[in-house]
Amino acid sequence: MMQELGVTLEIIDRCQNHLLGGSKVRRHYLHHDYAKEKTEAWRLLGSKLEKLLSTEQSD
Repeated sequence: MMQELGVTLEIIDRCQNHLLGGSKVRRHYLHHDYAKEKTEAWRLLGSKLEKLLSTEQSD
């Protein structure tokens, strides 16, 4: 669902805590935690789920 909402695959992987590929050097030096990006991805998904559930309950 996140992909459908426009979230990049890299952020989706990070939300799922997948081990990211790449060289050890790259993993060693790149430490950005993507907290803002992950928060936005989860917010988008939450909004989508709320909309789906509220539509389902009103039927």
